Amino acid sequence: MTQETVRALEDKELEQVIAWAQEELRARAEQRKHDTIAKIKALAGTVGVSITFNGRRGRPPKTKAEAAGGRPAK
Repeated sequence: MTQETVRALEDKELEQVIAWAQEELRARAEQRKHDTIAKIKALAGTVGVSITFNGRRGRPPKTKAEAAGGRPAK
């Protein structure tokens, strides 16, 4: 697709192309995420480690004791 092709589109057509492109970008990002998780699990498996992903990012939230400067409960 060239800039001339894009410029020739009507507004509604251009909006539809943008929507399709955004959806394609989301799908590709999701696929890359799944591929990366699969690679991580495969690599971990080669050294005998089991990995699970619970859908959260970052560190777990601190407990009240940890937030107050105490030691974490075990």
